[in-house]
Amino acid sequence: MASYEPEAPYAIRQFEIDVLIPIELFGIDMSFTTSAQAMVTTIILVSAFMLYGMRGRSMTPNRLQVSVEAVYTFVARTVIKTAGPEAKSAIPFVFSLFVFILFGSLFGLTPVKFTFTSHLVVTMALSLLVFAYVNTLAVRTQGAGFFRFFLPAGTPIYLAPVLVVIEVISYLFRPITLGVRIFANILAGHIMIKLFADFSVMMTEALGLTGIALSILPVIMMTVLYGFEVLIFLVQSYIFILITSLYIRDALHAH
Repeated sequence: MASYEPEAPYAIRQFEIDVLIPIELFGIDMSFTTSAQAMVTTIILVSAFMLYGMRGRSMTPNRLQVSVEAVYTFVARTVIKTAGPEAKSAIPFVFSLFVFILFGSLFGLTPVKFTFTSHLVVTMALSLLVFAYVNTLAVRTQGAGFFRFFLPAGTPIYLAPVLVVIEVISYLFRPITLGVRIFANILAGHIMIKLFADFSVMMTEALGLTGIALSILPVIMMTVLYGFEVLIFLVQSYIFILITSLYIRDALHAH
């Protein structure tokens, strides 16, 4: 007798990664997946949006140019206000992170798109990229003086070993907290939306016409949650670049 394995609800299956093009190099699986497709699609669409919006650079900008300039100005002001004028060179890096995370997450709300920011491996990769950038900037700017960051000024000599260990551990946890924060929020939001969708389908299948009528309630709740999800994307993308700007400030200014 064939064993029956119940199918997982879509609220869980939505995070499954499918292989589109199998690729293996030197025994390493480098297949092109739905997650990679989503990231490539995001880069292409955002690049097209930016390039097309700024193609004319008119003194009297159209709506598309205004929207591009508004996003860039928002990010630039966040970086300068948080990290100082010395951080101007970091604006393109932070801007790229912001639009990649925000638009990648927003595209994930469409039926034909995979939300790659709901996977910890992606958000951790982004946070490790920030960590590497900040450390490179710190060493290039401050040299060996950067290591004074791990020993606050005025620390008694007998407390120095303990405080240095605590500061180093806290510093190494920076990319973990940065990556987990955005992953957890986006994951939870997507699960909530799809749970109401599953609930609506189950009510329809179980109760027939009565279920169709009652399923209006979870559909309404889904609509409300979609609005909250967009707000979460905006807030989490902003928090990501705000914390990144704080790290850049620490890299540029010795303490």
